[in-house]
Amino acid sequence: MKQIQLENQKNRSLEPFFNPRSVLICGASGKVGKFGYQIVKNLQTLNYKGKIFLVNPNEDEILGIKPFKAISDLPEVPDLGIVVLPPQKVMKSTEACIKLGVKFLMIESSFLTKNMELKLKKMAKENNVRIVGSNTIGIINFNNDFTTSIIPVRCILKEGNVGYIAQSGGLAGGCGWWNPEHGIGFSKIVHLGEACDVNESEVLEYLGEDDKTKVILLFLRKINEKLCKKVKEISKIKPILFLKPSKDSPINILEKFNAIPVSDYQDLFEISKAFVQNPQLKGNKIGLIGPSSGALSLIISKLNDYGFELGELTEQSKLILRENVLHKCNQQYNPVDYWPPTRFDGEEVGEKYRIAAETLLNDPNIDAIIIILEIFKEIEFDVEEKFKHLKRKFPNKPIIAVIIQTERPSLTRILNGLKNLQITTYIQNIERALEALQSMMTYNNSREN
Repeated sequence: MKQIQLENQKNRSLEPFFNPRSVLICGASGKVGKFGYQIVKNLQTLNYKGKIFLVNPNEDEILGIKPFKAISDLPEVPDLGIVVLPPQKVMKSTEACIKLGVKFLMIESSFLTKNMELKLKKMAKENNVRIVGSNTIGIINFNNDFTTSIIPVRCILKEGNVGYIAQSGGLAGGCGWWNPEHGIGFSKIVHLGEACDVNESEVLEYLGEDDKTKVILLFLRKINEKLCKKVKEISKIKPILFLKPSKDSPINILEKFNAIPVSDYQDLFEISKAFVQNPQLKGNKIGLIGPSSGALSLIISKLNDYGFELGELTEQSKLILRENVLHKCNQQYNPVDYWPPTRFDGEEVGEKYRIAAETLLNDPNIDAIIIILEIFKEIEFDVEEKFKHLKRKFPNKPIIAVIIQTERPSLTRILNGLKNLQITTYIQNIERALEALQSMMTYNNSREN
């Protein structure tokens, strides 16, 4: 991976915020429902392997851990300190953590005054300490089983590759319990709150260097010149998607810095999985496979709107399709309309899909394929078995599946099969498939310019 030259050596690593060897929680609580309880509970749920130090002078045990009466009583200096206390106690605890030698602090308390925020910023600068917050819900690191979140974290996605920076505590924290059915998993979730010290551009830089993060998502309410500059820098090595809040929002300027816009919040996740699950898209020639002229025509009518066109197949490809897939009355080769089969038989239909997909992917005039699956139980086939070799045989071409008008329980089985194969899949949404491919093409073009 291309390494990024950092401007400020003090900010070279935010690693203790994401993967500390030890953590201190000031304001830990044994009362269910308290933020100080939830942080400890989350760490235990994730089976955090580091040391956990708790400070609470009024309790003898918190979730099986004996707390210390004061910060100064700790036997060692933890990598990370978390302060989750009422505003009037925040400054004293923060000063005690700094005096102990803690160099990384998260202030997860809310409703601090402006003067308190300014004082935190000054304390960070004068003591060479990094501070996240205040008013942050915290960070979730799914790759290393760690979180500082004050919101429940029950979703454990160890293989996640999507990093998410949100200027919304609710939307960031919600990823702790939301197990997305999108075929994606998160790597890191970050909410910085008031960002008195550590800011979004620094976290973006951290995710840019993070090997586990392949795509970065942004939900922003405000930006600055420094963040725009960092977006341009990081987008050279990995895609950055952002939500366009409105037509005239100043956030939209990120598009000029090669971030990829999406107009719907759900598309942040739906489009990101196309980047995670597919290789780079190298051209705009599409191959289509489907069971009816109606379904295929829906995509064909939209191709030009998204900058794509049908690829002209070689004579060898046409011969294979003619002999193995197409009905004798069908005179078109791309799109590949296999309908009708000789009988309602899943094995026959599955073979037609397999041969058509392999033929299109093997054709030098095709850059990506879209497979339309419109299945009823009489023609259902084992997609995992029929498509299991596609990504291995053709690792350099994107494969997108669109499922439309498929009845249950066939739908569930087909979705599970495609998910196991990591084939990007959209349900009842042809436009989203094209948007995903368009985003991939846009990103590829921006890197070449």
